[in-house]
Amino acid sequence: MHSRQRFCLVYLLIMLAIFSIVGAGCSAVSNDSGNAETIQEQAGPDAQAELQQHVEEVQANSERLASMIHEGINDQRKINGLNSLQWDSDLASIALSHSKDMAVRNYFDHVSPDGKDFQARYQQYGYHKQTRVGDVTYVGGENLFLYSVIESTTTHKNTGEVFEYKFNDLQDLARATVDGWMGSQGHRDNILTPFTREGIGVFVTADGKVYVTENFS
Repeated sequence: MHSRQRFCLVYLLIMLAIFSIVGAGCSAVSNDSGNAETIQEQAGPDAQAELQQHVEEVQANSERLASMIHEGINDQRKINGLNSLQWDSDLASIALSHSKDMAVRNYFDHVSPDGKDFQARYQQYGYHKQTRVGDVTYVGGENLFLYSVIESTTTHKNTGEVFEYKFNDLQDLARATVDGWMGSQGHRDNILTPFTREGIGVFVTADGKVYVTENFS
């Protein structure tokens, strides 16, 4: 059986009289029991074709998936007595660029191999929006999630060949992302911070990895 879940966060930046980082950290959880690349090489032609078709469907609907995650985040904020986050297309572009960069360069972190964190990405894109509540200004924050379109596999007892895949659909992927973040204190804190805007970027690789970046302001 095969399943995959990883997530990571950076705490928010808060500006009081001057900018100050109130905390930065990263956590990752993986419950992998197999390797997607290895499984893909072993799959029979029918199973492999089915995998490719499902990956392409999720890739084609990556923007819809981002929207579904956004809706789920706002549902959680409403449950906790907070206003909905406004969708920010500029933040979504920043988020998507990071999701794609992680996939292409094969890393999973808030800090890119060339040392850029989310604040540097905001600056690179010329993004300067903030949320002020009383004497506190919330500058930004970031959550990351890594999942897979593959929910599980069934393999031949003797050969190890995959002859059946079970897949996560868009609802499964959106729910896993939101539930994963809400089940992790740091990610939950980001989501329930009184930000006013967010953007989400989803990038799906050819082997079915789903990289999700959520940026706040």
